[in-house]
Amino acid sequence: MTTLLIHLWVSLAVAAPPTGLTVEPPPHNGGLNLDLSWELPEDDGGAVSGYAVLRATDEAGPYVLVADALPAGTHTFRDKVTTDPRVDPLLDTYWYRIVSLELGAAPFVPADPDTPDPEAHASWMLSSFAATAPVVGQPRAVWINTRLGWLHLMALIGVVGGLMLYYARRAQQGEEIFIRRIPGIDAIEEGIGRATEMGRPVLYVPGIDELQDIQTIASMLILGQVSETVAEYQADLIVSCCIPIVREVADEVVKAGFYQAGHPDAYNPADVRFISSEQFAFTAGTNGIIHREKPATNLYLGRFFAESLILAETGFVNRSIQIAGTAEATQLPFFVAACDYTLIGEELFAVSAYLSRDPRLVSSLKASDFIKIYVVVCLLLGTLLNTLGYTYLVQLFTLGEGG
Repeated sequence: MTTLLIHLWVSLAVAAPPTGLTVEPPPHNGGLNLDLSWELPEDDGGAVSGYAVLRATDEAGPYVLVADALPAGTHTFRDKVTTDPRVDPLLDTYWYRIVSLELGAAPFVPADPDTPDPEAHASWMLSSFAATAPVVGQPRAVWINTRLGWLHLMALIGVVGGLMLYYARRAQQGEEIFIRRIPGIDAIEEGIGRATEMGRPVLYVPGIDELQDIQTIASMLILGQVSETVAEYQADLIVSCCIPIVREVADEVVKAGFYQAGHPDAYNPADVRFISSEQFAFTAGTNGIIHREKPATNLYLGRFFAESLILAETGFVNRSIQIAGTAEATQLPFFVAACDYTLIGEELFAVSAYLSRDPRLVSSLKASDFIKIYVVVCLLLGTLLNTLGYTYLVQLFTLGEGG
């Protein structure tokens, strides 16, 4: 009889719960995370096969399942209490319990398999397994993340800002700021001069993407400088647009360029043309302009896709001087093959500063150049140090989880 009772007691006993549960906000935290830690029970890895984390907004519950079946040996967990504070507002306190899951225990069977219910699952766990006592956690954000990587990032932002102010001041004082010569940019003015001498127009294509794309924005800045130069040379400019809103902005940009050059009457709104929002319909329409108008110079500056080679090949057959620029790596080979000059990647964004010498644009260009040099040096030095087993620079560029 005694043996039977011992057998029944063993079969009904539950695995021991973890002890020493603590809930604290991380030291480098944006206020959305809480770190949990606990001490493992003696039967961890034996009778205890894993752990589950439950959370509630009140000590009495109801609790919901946060993490299910953490493996045996786990003694820490980071809980993100909300992913979007606007939809799920952050509360002042949260309550947690850790449940020891028994080896070979029956799985939870939801009432509706198609609709998971974390609250019902948590309730079943609390009634079936051993759990810690409720422990409260209070999310707390820090004003400054003191991780080395974040401090390094803040220092870089400060250095960039300082360099921009320094070079902007020098440029405003009339000092000549050196910018590396880019042959493709110099060729723009030469192409406009050639078109003037031949009595033929300049064709400008600002890509086929929306106005908010950074390459289209850069193209609009360049168009302003091109239109001003065209007006000074008293040549003709045709702008072929794929997006209606881009056409409207291009119209204002060209009008402002002619005004800045002192020839507002020479501006013709019909020369800024909307062709089609369809990619290849736009390509066919622009090719028609090339065949009919015979432009002496074609400028393709912006974001291009499969139409790039079609446009460039048509201009090549027309014997136009062609200058292209894009940050689309997949289209650069086609422009390089079919155009006289190609602005590669970041050169597209440097054109407006190169042409206008605007202090704001020049200062940002010079500041970014120094940061590029710094990054390249860090890459080379970091590769060498990491090969030798030193990870200082890796830690410097590791932001980690900010919470």
